[in-house]
Amino acid sequence: MIVRRPEVRWAARLAVAALVACAPGIARAQSAPALRPWRPVFELAAGWNGANNLGRVDATIRGPLVGAATAPGFRLFTTESELGAAPAALVGVVLPVSRHWAVAVRGAAARPTLTTRISNDAEGAPTVEATEEVSDYTVDLSVLYQLPRLGGRRVRPYLVAGGGYLRQLHEDNALVETGRTWHGGGGVRWWLRGGDQAARAVGVMGDLRWVWRSGGIAFTDGARAMPAAALGLFVGF
Repeated sequence: MIVRRPEVRWAARLAVAALVACAPGIARAQSAPALRPWRPVFELAAGWNGANNLGRVDATIRGPLVGAATAPGFRLFTTESELGAAPAALVGVVLPVSRHWAVAVRGAAARPTLTTRISNDAEGAPTVEATEEVSDYTVDLSVLYQLPRLGGRRVRPYLVAGGGYLRQLHEDNALVETGRTWHGGGGVRWWLRGGDQAARAVGVMGDLRWVWRSGGIAFTDGARAMPAAALGLFVGF
C-alpha cells in the first residue's frame, strides 16, 4: 500500500512545471554557437600625431674652476624645440588570440616639422626660429582587450596597450635617430558588412591613444608624451 502525502505531490508538480518552463532555454543554449573571437583583420587608416615637446636647453659657457668648485656658467642663449602635429598613414594586422584578447602589429609614417626657437641671446639678438621636415616612422606591437558588443553584433569597443620602435630621419636624410614608444588607449570597430565571424567582412575603425616616446630626436632625457588618433577601414580574412 502506497501512501502519497499532499506535500510530495505538490513538490513533484512544481518540479515538472520548472522543467517544462526551462526546456526552451536549455534547447536554445545547446543550439546557440559559442562566442568566438574576432576574425583576423587587415587595417588601413589615416592618423594624426599630436605635437611632441622635445625640451628646453640653455647653451652656456662653463665657469672657471675656483678651488674645488666651479664658478657659475654664462648663458649664451636658450633653445626650445618641438615636433609639430602632423597627419600620418597607418597599416596594420589584428590577430585574435581568444574570445576577448587579440594582438596587433601596426606601422605608421608621418612628416612632422621640427621647430627650434632660439631666445635669451646674451647679446640681445631677437628670437629666431629654425625649422626642418622630419621623416617619422614607428612599428609597434599591441595587446587588445575586446569589450562586450555595443548596438548588436556589429559594434565592438576595445582597449589597447603596447610599445614599439621609433625611427626618425632629419631633412635630406642627413642624420638618423632611433628610440622606443609606449602607448595606451581605446577604440571601436564597426562592421559594415559580414560581422565578426564572416569572411571578407568590411568595417570602419577608430581609436585614440596616448603615446610616450624616449630616444629619437630629443634634447632632454626622459619620456615625452603626445596624443595620437586613427580612423580607417578594415577587412576580415
